[in-house]
Amino acid sequence: MSKKEEKPIERENLAEEKHTAKFYPDVEFNKRERRKTLIYGAVLIFMLGGMGVVMFLGGETFSLLSGAIMLAFLVFGIAMIPSGFKQYPVKHEPIIEVGEKEIVVNGKTVKISDVYEVRLTITLSPVGNKAENEKFLDEIAAAEPEKNMTANVDITTKTPVDPKSKDRTLYTTVANSYEALLALYKAGCKHYKIIYSMKKLTRLSTYNLGETVMENGLKLSQISKKDRKKQLY
Repeated sequence: MSKKEEKPIERENLAEEKHTAKFYPDVEFNKRERRKTLIYGAVLIFMLGGMGVVMFLGGETFSLLSGAIMLAFLVFGIAMIPSGFKQYPVKHEPIIEVGEKEIVVNGKTVKISDVYEVRLTITLSPVGNKAENEKFLDEIAAAEPEKNMTANVDITTKTPVDPKSKDRTLYTTVANSYEALLALYKAGCKHYKIIYSMKKLTRLSTYNLGETVMENGLKLSQISKKDRKKQLY
């Protein structure tokens, strides 16, 4: 291939790269979650499998029925391990890609106009007793979310993502989760929720994304929709 033929391809690739904001998995976090999934799965398989075999070999009708049920749960538990691994990828590949008119989530393309809601769920560790935890959640729910934080960014669409399925929500866990929410908001996803979770406690954030101050010193609410999209790239 001649040099003249190579240059347009290079420019095209650069243009494509420029017009997409990409967000990646937290590889170390996902490795830890995979280990937890594997350990819990192994314990579940050992316990249910052993109990199921013992009951099944008991011979009585009730024991046979109970053993069959436990073996069914065992099969279900085994099947959950691959899905758990899929939920926590360890390759440094983009999970969410935000473009001008479309987003790509786990390889599935969705139009910005088809997004119904984006939900950021941040899981926090307890800071003290129940009263102290509730006070902390009340304070943090009114403030701007912390940047560079790994959390869940779930995207619900107006119609099923896959015609073969009724599922309308794409679930992700990404590093820089707040930044991903901001990118989706800038791209035109108007409806969003920020939820804080701590053990059995939850708080819905009252923070307005329009109050977020950008690098140019302006708040998002002061920037036009056209300029918001330019900031994605």
